[in-house]
Formats: sequence, structure tokens, C-alpha cells
Amino acid sequence: MDTPETIGAPDRPRQGVSPVWRGLTLLATACALVLALFAIKYAAAVRYEQITASAAQAALSDRITSLEHDVVDAHNQVTALRQQLEVNDETVRAALAPDSRIISLGPLGAMPDASAVLAESPLKGKAVLFVTGLPPAPSGKTYELWWIGPHGEAIKAAAFHLDPHGAAIATAIAPPAAAHVVAGEVTLQPLQGADQPGGTIYFRGATEGH
Repeated sequence: MDTPETIGAPDRPRQGVSPVWRGLTLLATACALVLALFAIKYAAAVRYEQITASAAQAALSDRITSLEHDVVDAHNQVTALRQQLEVNDETVRAALAPDSRIISLGPLGAMPDASAVLAESPLKGKAVLFVTGLPPAPSGKTYELWWIGPHGEAIKAAAFHLDPHGAAIATAIAPPAAAHVVAGEVTLQPLQGADQPGGTIYFRGATEGH
């Protein structure tokens, strides 16, 4: 039933969302998306910098460790060389007595850079062999120095190993005073050893006349 207040009252139109507010809402949404993209991009850049810095730090740490190992290796090599020099110096002084004689051993075969010299002291009963230019001994073999008599009889004087450059300084036993030695020679022998030389002869030289 109509009341006096409703009789004759016109219908009011419904109010919708203002275009201005709709535009502002879209703008705010777009700004939020842009800010989110910038945030993601910034986080990725920070993460990339962290990974790059971590990789650079790891590479630097590895380089430092490698250099430390190089220093330790160099120190060990210097120490070994000093010890070898001291041993060689003592060996040379022991052999180079007033009665020492120098025996040159000539290379046999195609070894243009090879040389061998013996310094023998009958008084001290010692000799020193200086060798250069020899090829590395095969596995299971070693170089040996022999004193050779007039009829081919042999007396083992020393077995020795080469350094990486094919050289060696070895202490040898001088031949007995009663032995008649006419030559010295260097051969390649099996590691098991033998009483007589049977391998390849690399050096040979006469002892008589020195």
C-alpha cells in the first residue's frame, strides 16, 4: 500500500563506478606489476653478483693454494739440490787426492753429447765417476762402472742412477792395488746385478798411461 511519502516520488538511478576511479585502479595495478618486475630483476642481478663473486673467490683461493704448493715444491727441490751438492762436494774432495789420476772414458755408439770422466785415488781407495748425456735406463736396468783387466776380467766398481738430465756423479771403489787394470767401462745391466758385465757398453777408456 502506498504511503503519502512514496506516492509520486520519482525513481533514483543507481550510481556506478566512476571512470576516474577505474582508471586510477588500472594505473595502480600497472605500477604494482612494474615494481614487481623491477624487484625480480634486481633480485636476479644481486644473485648473479653473488654467484660471480663466489666463483671469483673460489678461483682466487685455488690459485693461492696452487702457488703455495709451488712454493713448497720449489723449497723441497732447493733443499734436495743443496743436499746433493754437499754430498757431491764431499765425494769429489775424497777422490781428488794428491795421487789422483784422471781417466777419460770415450762414448761408444751414437751419443755425441755423452761424456764420462773418472777421478781415481789409489791412496784413498776411492774413485769418482762424472757422467753426462746418457739416455734414461729402461725399467729393470741400471748403469754400472767396471774395472777391466788385460784378459777381460772385470771388477764391479759402482752402480748409479741418472738425474733427469742424463747426468750422474757416483762414488766408486778403486781397483785393488794388486789388480792389473787396463781399462774402465760403463755398461747397462739388469738390476739383479752380475759379477761380470754382460750388457751394452756405453763408455770405455784405457787406464794405463794416465
